Amino acid sequence: MKKRRDSERNQQNFHQQSLEAIVDVEAKLQQAFSLSQEGKTQQAEQICQQILTDDPQNAEAIHILGIIAYQVGKNEVAISLIKRAIEIDSRQPAFYNNLGNSLRDQGKLVESVQAYSKAIQIQPSSAEIYNNLGVVLQEQGKLKEAIQAYEKALEIRPDCTGSYINFGNVLQEQGELEKSIQAYREAIQIQPDSAEAHKNLGMSLLLAGNFNDGWEQFAWRWKCQDFIAGKRDFPQPNWDGSNLRGKSILVWTEQGIGDEIMFASMLPDLSEMGINVIVECDTRLVPLFQRSFPQIQFLSRQISPHPRLFDANNIDYQVPMGNLGQWLRSNEDSFTASNYLLPCPKKTAQLRQKYKNLADDKLLVGISWKSTNRDIGKSKSTSLKDWTSILSQGDCYFVNLQYGDTKSEIEEYVSDKNDISIYQDEEINPLTDLDGFAAQVLALDLVISTSNTTVHIAGALGQSVWTLLRLVPSWRWMVQRDDTLWYPRMKLFRQHQLGDWSHVFDEVKQALKSYIANE
Repeated sequence: MKKRRDSERNQQNFHQQSLEAIVDVEAKLQQAFSLSQEGKTQQAEQICQQILTDDPQNAEAIHILGIIAYQVGKNEVAISLIKRAIEIDSRQPAFYNNLGNSLRDQGKLVESVQAYSKAIQIQPSSAEIYNNLGVVLQEQGKLKEAIQAYEKALEIRPDCTGSYINFGNVLQEQGELEKSIQAYREAIQIQPDSAEAHKNLGMSLLLAGNFNDGWEQFAWRWKCQDFIAGKRDFPQPNWDGSNLRGKSILVWTEQGIGDEIMFASMLPDLSEMGINVIVECDTRLVPLFQRSFPQIQFLSRQISPHPRLFDANNIDYQVPMGNLGQWLRSNEDSFTASNYLLPCPKKTAQLRQKYKNLADDKLLVGISWKSTNRDIGKSKSTSLKDWTSILSQGDCYFVNLQYGDTKSEIEEYVSDKNDISIYQDEEINPLTDLDGFAAQVLALDLVISTSNTTVHIAGALGQSVWTLLRLVPSWRWMVQRDDTLWYPRMKLFRQHQLGDWSHVFDEVKQALKSYIANE
């Protein structure tokens, strides 16, 4: 009897120890996951490696290592680790969800959709996974399917701010502005301090032409993570639209070169108030801006701002340039579209004569076909093949205005086209010499370009410019109009369907024929 009792006691002790070991591992896994979410990736990794020393097949530990790899930007490693975890345990929806995240960041969108779909099969009640699926479908351009995914996410969890924001984004991309505005307002009702929802609401309102409310909401951008890094920490109070008579103001530029040029159209409004205006801008714009606005002082934007910009005794207010719209462009009537940039007259005349000599009296047409914007450049860009019907116009002499190294791209395109040529002026580099580039643009008769820095320079110069736009473009171009409030001689050509440039180029071709006939 004693031996049996000892055996039973030993068995109980063994089960107790096993249970304690399992509980201990679970606690360690939870600790590792929590540390990874806090950004303490090294500590989390150490715990996972300890677990795997005793149990090399622990799927959750491998999965957490995959999450850590994803967090530090090692997507290939993350994918490999999470796939290994799935091989060991294929029943965990979180594994497939995080695999989908890693695949998405690698640009492997088809595989990402497959991973999310598998996760949904296992856990059809997860709003997070439906939301993630919607994001990838939207990136694929499958907007209707993305809408369905977001709607499902909101059906499961109607208090999810992120899903409402994403829902608003896809509706905005489809051109359904009223619905997108409603979605953003729903997000704000749930989370009143959501900067992302306010900012995106502002963009939809501006697209719709509601400037008064749009600018106010758009000002929330400075609380968004992707804008905070660009904020300048000056000591002066922010200008709130109050009377500036007898005061001085520091205007600092934001976002990209195109935005700096477009927002600079409001600088004369400040000068007319009889105040002292100082502008911090991109170094490449200083010569062009200083010539164009001699009554304003321009300083180059540096990582560490010029010391005099911190002088709160001699500078009364500061304002990011994009915020000027809230006070100076509150409705359509407040826009005064006119040319305001002045390139070097001598340089412009020299280039025009040079091109006229080369062109043999043909129409001088500058072209630019793509954007390098990290986030939306792809959807705004075309390929040279799309331009064939335009570039085949025999009465035109085409000059390359596309910034960046495009020499091999042009050579490859024209190699089998005897009737097409695009002149590349090696004297001008748009990336480093914007003053020279402005002179080049004004030396031409017409500019045709997708939405990028080129059209902003052309528009600000008062050059005749045709801008090719995706279905729902940036807020600045608004919707359902072929002109713009920002520039006097710009004509807009819009996609009829998302991603389809064929109608745009058909319309440009006919417009160019008419333009030539009327010259």
